[in-house]
Amino acid sequence: MERGYKKVVVENAVIKETGLNHNTSNASIPSTVIDSIHAAEEFSSLVANLQQFVQTINQNDLLNYFPQGNNATAFQRRVLDLMIYGEELGTETRYDYLTGLLERASFLEKLKYILSKPLKEDNLTAIIFVDLDDFKAINDLYGHSIGDEVISIIGRRISASIRAQDLACRWGGDEFVLVLQVLTSKDLISQLANRLRTVISEPLQLGSKEPLQLMLGASVGVAIMDDLNLSSMDLVEQADKAMYLAKKAGKNCVEFYS
Repeated sequence: MERGYKKVVVENAVIKETGLNHNTSNASIPSTVIDSIHAAEEFSSLVANLQQFVQTINQNDLLNYFPQGNNATAFQRRVLDLMIYGEELGTETRYDYLTGLLERASFLEKLKYILSKPLKEDNLTAIIFVDLDDFKAINDLYGHSIGDEVISIIGRRISASIRAQDLACRWGGDEFVLVLQVLTSKDLISQLANRLRTVISEPLQLGSKEPLQLMLGASVGVAIMDDLNLSSMDLVEQADKAMYLAKKAGKNCVEFYS
């Protein structure tokens, strides 16, 4: 069957090209079907080539510089995310409705992918566990609608504070977990964690009927990934334990797991 034909008549044959596995007599295949088949094959080839390209280049650099392009769209960034993190096209990344950050399950899937990569000596990866200090008091004093507004603002602040190659999720309630990648030293990790804590702790201007300003601290725990035998949950639990050390140290500070 020639691709250039606009119309093909098949007599007493099995049509395999269109996937119609039955005999047909004097069957006419519309040109739109032929064009669609050709387009689908071309599309599959393009996707395969793109996947091969993404897998053979420095993905961290691609993630870092791609959003800087003037023509980069949210859809293009989504496709890139799918290519790099190895999700199947039927697997939907889920985001928290209040913050826009990853939901826990999607976050853990991406962290699992990160853990599957070889560990490089000159590149550190940090897991950061953030718990808002005394958040329950806000719900008790002002109600859950104000509490939701606070969580939403904090989520936006976290999202604006991380780089393209980093991950952030709302772990649950007033807890957040982040993965910071391609870091060169523990000092840099400490700087980034403290900057995150400072950003979270800035005054909150709430847009309720009666304008309200709140101050909110954050206890931050950090675990550095140095053992690929650890699971995603192992690393999160290490960062969680470090966060509790920050609580015991007086809150609104950063502590490392050791």
